Parts: sequence; structure tokens; C-alpha cells
Amino acid sequence: MGLAISAKAVDKMKLDERVRSLTDQFTAMQGNPSTAVPADQLAAAKGIILLDRTRGAFMFGFHSGNGVALTRDESGKWGAAGFVSSVGASLGAQIGGTKDFYVILLKTPGAVDQLRQSSMDFGAQASATGGSTFAGAQASTATSQSVVVYSARNGLYAGAAIKGGSISTDNDANQVYYGRPVTMDDILFSRQVAPSPAVSDLIAKIDQYSK
Repeated sequence: MGLAISAKAVDKMKLDERVRSLTDQFTAMQGNPSTAVPADQLAAAKGIILLDRTRGAFMFGFHSGNGVALTRDESGKWGAAGFVSSVGASLGAQIGGTKDFYVILLKTPGAVDQLRQSSMDFGAQASATGGSTFAGAQASTATSQSVVVYSARNGLYAGAAIKGGSISTDNDANQVYYGRPVTMDDILFSRQVAPSPAVSDLIAKIDQYSK
């Protein structure tokens, strides 16, 4: 509960900093051959979520994270970003903590359509891929999956890494960032808002590493 800070207390400048941080983490991930998402996987994605998540536990486990989601239009052009959050908890004998960065690729129209919902759970789809292999070596096995998850922490294909908690639309952050109430449908599908300079920089990096 202490980690779940309301976006109402965050101004647009802070949200721009959040986008830039996600861009920096994505760039660092792509700069490491052992963790980089293959270019053909990025190029084939119809939607993408970048998620920065902290996990910790001392008997009571929790995770809290923030991120952004983007979608392509029919021409293949990325649009504005919608803000998302991820919060979850678990009970049991556990201790420790980690900080993880995930790139979640949405490969099918059905997977992308989940972004219209207020709460999204990609765990079941992602876990169907099974196993863990190094990101750069598993591209051929991921082409048929609707959701593919990559982790920057250990360079592993993280099929089940996002299980145990859903990803939710951060309506407060979206309202602050775009200056008016907007839904994820307004942002990602109807294209009622344009990408900000910070989001445009992120899009440029995604396009760069898709080649």
C-alpha cells in the first residue's frame, strides 16, 4: 500500500521523466546482446508495454510498477503512450527484493485489444510459451505466440514473469499527462492525442532496434 502512490500527485514533468527512464532502460537492454529483444520480434509487434517493476518480500510479498503501452496503426506507425501500473501481493515464507524491467510484445490483434480494458492479465498467454531460453536465441519459438515477454534483469525469456498480478490502466496519469480525461481507447486506438516529445524519443528507439 505504501508503494502505491497516486498519480494525482505526479505532474507532467514527472511523467516525462518516467517515460525517459523507460526509454533509457530499453536502450540499455537493447545494447546488451544477451538481453536484447530480436529486431524481428520488435518489428512484428502490434503493441508493446514497457514495465518497470519492483518486487520485495518479508513474509508478505508485493510488487509495484509503472509503465507505458503503445500500439501501431494500420500503416505500422506507433502512436501516443498510455500509462499503466502493476500492483500485487502474496503471502507466505519469503524474503528479498528485485527490480525488473520488462518488454511485453503484443503480437496479435486479440492481445492488443486487451489494452482497451481497465485491467489486463497477460500471464496466461505468456506462460503458454513454456520454458526459459536466452532472449536472442528464442526468436523462432516466439513467432506464433500472442504475448512474448522479455526481462532485462537476466536476459531470459520470461514466459511466466508477469504472472501473479494484472496490469491496469493508470487513468490518473493519463489525465495529468494529456490535460483532460482520456481512455486507453482514446489514446491507443482512436488516436485523439499526439505523442509527446518524450514519447517520440521512445518511439524512435523502438523503430531503431526494430531494424
